[in-house]
Amino acid sequence: MSGLFNTTHPTVLVVDDSATSRFAIDRQLKKLGCGVTSASDGASALGVLATYRFDLVLLDCQMPDLDGYEVARQFRLRERKGDAPYTPIIAISGEADAEHMQLCLDSGMDGVLGKPLPAEELKKMLALWCDFDVQAVPPLSIAEVRAVDLPALFRSTSRDDINALHDAVTRRDLSAVRRLAHRMKGAALTMDAHAIVETLVRLEMLAAQTTPVPAETLSAEVRELGKQLLAYR
Repeated sequence: MSGLFNTTHPTVLVVDDSATSRFAIDRQLKKLGCGVTSASDGASALGVLATYRFDLVLLDCQMPDLDGYEVARQFRLRERKGDAPYTPIIAISGEADAEHMQLCLDSGMDGVLGKPLPAEELKKMLALWCDFDVQAVPPLSIAEVRAVDLPALFRSTSRDDINALHDAVTRRDLSAVRRLAHRMKGAALTMDAHAIVETLVRLEMLAAQTTPVPAETLSAEVRELGKQLLAYR
């Protein structure tokens, strides 16, 4: 977990297992004048929420330990028991279909934002749930907002994920293939890397098929992904 609290600005918890997505959203929120804390998995998020009060939570839906739906359900249950005040929770996701949006609402979330986060929609969420006018408050002056090299971070974390993808394909662990492809897709959407997103969508769909997919088909997509990442600038 990492973060910075500032009592004169809205405090936002960002929960996402992609380092690229976390840094991009962190930078976007800080430029708007928010104090940001981040968590990389569902269990850490619940731990932070048990300790600190936030004005808003931005919650990724697909994570390896507890998915966002379960995190929201558990936190809402805690609120109903009287252990926590109501905190708005907004899903952040690369999915936009009606079924996904209904799952978010049924789990106790208050809305959905796509990746990359649309700036105007994010401002509306801050105004609606935090009563915060981004035009009226100067942004926080934080050197690290300018210091993060997002393209380099994206390439680095994607290389690690590609190595994990190769291993998952070798082991025929389709659940891991699907999870890794989904995480990488979220990061690629954040970076507007459209060709990489298309490859990851294919890979995610192949891994989700009920009929067996030849290992070579999956390996070919992972190799293509590696070529695209090398060409990414």
